Amino acid sequence: MTGADVDWVLEAFVDCGGRDSILYEQRPHLGSNKLPMICRNFRRKIEAAGGEYLFDCCVEGLIVRDGQIVGLQTSSGEIATRHVILGIGHSARDTYEMLHELGVPMIQKPFQLGLRIEQSQEQINAHKYGHSEYEQILGAADYTIVAKGQRDLYSFCMCAGGFVIPSVSEPGMFCTNGMSRSRHDTPYANSGLMVTLEPHEFGSPHPLAGMELQRQFERIAYELGRADYLCPIQSAESFLNPGSSSPSLPSSYERGVVLADLHAVLPDAVSKAIEIGLPLMDQKWRGDFLKNATLVGPEMRGSAPVRIDRDLKSRQTQGFQGLYPVGEGAGYAGGIITAAVDGLRSAREIVLEFAAIGH
Repeated sequence: MTGADVDWVLEAFVDCGGRDSILYEQRPHLGSNKLPMICRNFRRKIEAAGGEYLFDCCVEGLIVRDGQIVGLQTSSGEIATRHVILGIGHSARDTYEMLHELGVPMIQKPFQLGLRIEQSQEQINAHKYGHSEYEQILGAADYTIVAKGQRDLYSFCMCAGGFVIPSVSEPGMFCTNGMSRSRHDTPYANSGLMVTLEPHEFGSPHPLAGMELQRQFERIAYELGRADYLCPIQSAESFLNPGSSSPSLPSSYERGVVLADLHAVLPDAVSKAIEIGLPLMDQKWRGDFLKNATLVGPEMRGSAPVRIDRDLKSRQTQGFQGLYPVGEGAGYAGGIITAAVDGLRSAREIVLEFAAIGH
C-alpha cells in the first residue's frame, strides 16, 4: 500500500464522521457504534454523485458473452453493466459457490482461525501501564502478542473495553468475533488467538475446501450452544489442563454462554498450537496474560480461505473481462484499510479506461 492511498481512505472516513484521531493513531479505531452513521454518510455522498443502492437485492449470477461481463442477474432482475467490482467480504459463501459453478477461477488460500480470549480490561491496563492514573490519560490499553513456534499463535482484532459477539452468516452454525465501541467502555478485553492453516490441511483439493472446513466446526459450535446461539466458553486453565473443572464463567457475550471443551470446535493442529502458544504468551506477560482468562469460540473468520484469480496489471479475472475481485472476500486484503485501498485501486483502473476512450 502507498501512503497516499491509505491517507485517502482515512481522510474519507473522517469526512464521513470518523474521529480526526484516526489520522495519526498507531491503531486507528472507528468504533462499532459509529459505523452505521459513517456508512450512511458514505452512502449519501455516493447517491449525491449519481450512485444508487439496491437494498434487499441479492446477486445471483454473472451474465457473460464472449468472455466479457455484460450484466448481473439479481433477485430484483437483470442489471446491464460491463464492469463489476466484486467486494463481497470473506463470508459470502453463497456467492463463492455461485462463482465456482460459473467457472470463475479461484484457488485455496491459507487462512486464520482459532479462539477468542477474554480478560478483565483492568488486568490489561495494570500490566500495560503499571499505574492506574495512566488509564485516565491513555484510555483502555490494547496489546499485540505473538508466540513463535513451529506454528505461530498471535493476537488478532484486539478489542479493548469491548464485547464478544456472534459472527453468524448461515443458519445452524456459530462462530465468534469481537467489537469495541468508540469509548472502549466495558470491563472486558478480548482478542482473537489465531493460527494459520495451510491448504494441504483442508482435507480436499476443491477450491472451497477451506470454506467447508469452517462450516464443519461452526456446526459443532452451534450444536454446543443450541438454537439459542449460546457461546461455548472454557477457562484458559481448563483448556490447557483437560479434566480440570470450570466454574460458571463471566463473559461480555450478551446472549449467554455454555461450558464446553473448546478442543471440539477446532482442528487438532490448531488446538495443539494454542496449547503450546498460550503458556509462552503468559511467560511474556510474567503470568498476567492467562490469570482468570476465559476462551470462547470458535473464531473462524480471520481471513478468506479462497482467492479469486485476477490479472496483476489489469486487476480483472481472465475469461471474465470486466470482473474486478477486490478486498478480503477476494483474498487480496486483511482488514478494513487494506480492503478499501484494494477497491480504490480497481476503481482507479476503471476510471483510467473511460478516460482513455474519451468518456
